[in-house]
Amino acid sequence: MKYLFFDIECSNCFNGVGKMCEFGYVLTDEKFRVIKADDIPMSPGKGDGSRFHLKGRKHEKDLELAYDYSYYFEQPEFPHFYKKIKELVEDPETTCFAYSMDNDIPHLYHACKRYKLPPFNYECYDVQKLVAAYLEKKGQMSLHNACKAIVGPNSVVRLQEHLSRDDAEMERLIFEAICILTKMDSKALLEKSQFARTNSIEWMNKFVHREKKKRLKTAGHELYNSLAVPESELDKPENVGRRYNISGELKADLNSIKVTINLIQSKNGILCNRIGKNDFFIVYDEKNKEEILKGFKHPFEGKVLTYQGFLASIN
Repeated sequence: MKYLFFDIECSNCFNGVGKMCEFGYVLTDEKFRVIKADDIPMSPGKGDGSRFHLKGRKHEKDLELAYDYSYYFEQPEFPHFYKKIKELVEDPETTCFAYSMDNDIPHLYHACKRYKLPPFNYECYDVQKLVAAYLEKKGQMSLHNACKAIVGPNSVVRLQEHLSRDDAEMERLIFEAICILTKMDSKALLEKSQFARTNSIEWMNKFVHREKKKRLKTAGHELYNSLAVPESELDKPENVGRRYNISGELKADLNSIKVTINLIQSKNGILCNRIGKNDFFIVYDEKNKEEILKGFKHPFEGKVLTYQGFLASIN
């Protein structure tokens, strides 16, 4: 069995879709002896959507990549390296490792989808999850800090952060160190670490499903907010009628929120965000109703209805 530790860098990540500009890896045997290590810079593509946007981002740290941006654009794009990467990750004798699969698996998937190429199908372990389990810490530790914490502060001295090959080497060092520190060989540790293992296709199917639900949830909230009467306008003559508020969980169900809003509007009801000024609060189900009632800081003088209860009352 061979182990492939890999890492990916992107020029940007607009709307959750990264544009790959680097694939680095370290391939070893079961004893962690390096068979081959390489870094593959590639062009993120042409056009404004492929530009480098790694600095000045809201809520994100600035990133400094290993090469000048111009050098990346001089390289071939992802399809040129597709066969090589496919042979690496899909080798039946190879187990893959990444640090935070939430990033790397989607990056590879979206690169394939972008260029209309079949997605890679491989088994992968998340080294970040192995780190969390070993350190018994919640939260996500950066690769650089994890390597210093587990392997030692000097382990990263000769490694360049965000050079994908060196980041892959940090993954290798961490996994090897955990094996040594737990006195387990690699096979035994992996057998014990199924919580950190996934199949790339299965993971992406779940990821796509989650993203779809997230989009629908956002759409439901946006629809409601676009129709809700601002509190400053509630006392205007044209806004006379029964007032309704809707729980976040019900708003997340786009079809149900559409039905609810249409029925409220058919009865000349008013959508209102201020809980204390509503006649009705419509929730998703009994569980959601219980959660909502517990969350009220003051007694609600209106009536709380489940979605099904609301439909029954209208009928």
